[in-house]
This record gives sequence, structure tokens and C-alpha cells, in this order.
Amino acid sequence: MHAAPRAVPNSRFSISAKFTATHRLLRENGFDHVVRAGNIADRHFKVYFVRNGQENARLGIIVGKKLLPGAADRNRVKRMIREVFRQHNIKLRKLDVVVRVRNILPGGCGAQADNLEMLFSQVENRCAES
Repeated sequence: MHAAPRAVPNSRFSISAKFTATHRLLRENGFDHVVRAGNIADRHFKVYFVRNGQENARLGIIVGKKLLPGAADRNRVKRMIREVFRQHNIKLRKLDVVVRVRNILPGGCGAQADNLEMLFSQVENRCAES
């Protein structure tokens, strides 16, 4: 019988830094509603956002097969987007956020992560103003 691994008390990940099921935005939970809301875009991503009544932010991701035909490439980009979301302060806002990938190179996720981080900061600033 295998025992479940115990939590490490001095782990580098805090509870707020995790990406749990409560942070996921699914289609039946208003995914389409967010896409009709405000947005900010750059060359690589388009970020849609709207306030929600939840306790935390929720993330939805759109990566088309025409843009990245390989499943491994699409999954790598999704992991990068979730990681940027997980580490950014936007996660603490009461927002629903959908990230649509517009134009991305499969190998160069580092520069795109910086672009996405700047877009999340712009969304955060725009929501703080209103």
C-alpha cells in the first residue's frame, strides 16, 4: 500500500499560489459571457475580463488547433498561461479572465510569458480604476 505524500511545511508554494479547480472557468460557468466583455490585446494574446461574484479570479484559456496543430505545443502554452496566472496578483481579484492565444511560437514561451504578465497588470489597473 502506498501512502500519500505529506505536505512539506516549508514548501515554496503557499496555499494562495496554487491553481485549483475554483480558479478554472468552464464553458457552462459563463465562458462565453466573459468573451463578450472588455478586453486588452497585444500581438500574442487577447485577454477578456469581467467582474464576478466569486471569492477569487477564474481563468479560461482558448488555444486553437489551427494556430498550434500539435497537442504538445498547445498544452505547453496552456501550462505557461496557468503559471503566469498562478503567480500574478490578478489571481486575488474577483474577475473572470479568458486568455485567447492569437499568435505564438511553440518554442519561445519566455517572452510571451512576460507579455501576458504585462497584460494581466493592465487588466488589474483597469479594474482598479473602475
